[in-house]
Amino acid sequence: MKIARVRLVLSLAVTRGWCLRQLDVQNAFLHGVLEHEVYMRQPLGFESSKHPCFVCKLKKAIYGLKQAPSAWYSELSSRLVALGFTPSKSDMSLFVYRRGKVEIYMLIYVDDIIVTSSSQDAVKVLIEALKKDFALKDLGDLHYFLGTE
Repeated sequence: MKIARVRLVLSLAVTRGWCLRQLDVQNAFLHGVLEHEVYMRQPLGFESSKHPCFVCKLKKAIYGLKQAPSAWYSELSSRLVALGFTPSKSDMSLFVYRRGKVEIYMLIYVDDIIVTSSSQDAVKVLIEALKKDFALKDLGDLHYFLGTE
């Protein structure tokens, strides 16, 4: 994510008088579904005494796995596209929704999300839709994001 993009979205929200919310996805990487087969050794303390040389096939991403960030991003972006968002061509962290008089801009930085919109009701609907798929925490109005207050 480019800090210039954050400043642009923040200035857009302020000049238009839009609501500006901050969201956090808890255990974000655990939501990512792996697209390729990934195996790991049996975790310490959970080794099978009958099959000590067996490995575990992962169904979902876990922390520390190098595929975890891309699996998480793929899962979130697929859900946003299904909700009618369009990913920005110039910045993978920006998603835009436009329907009638409603505009929503979402900036994503790993598991931190800022949302600004012309409609507070649309943001509430969006948050509820995302909560159905992810452990989402609404942190309320944005006060501080990536070093910008």
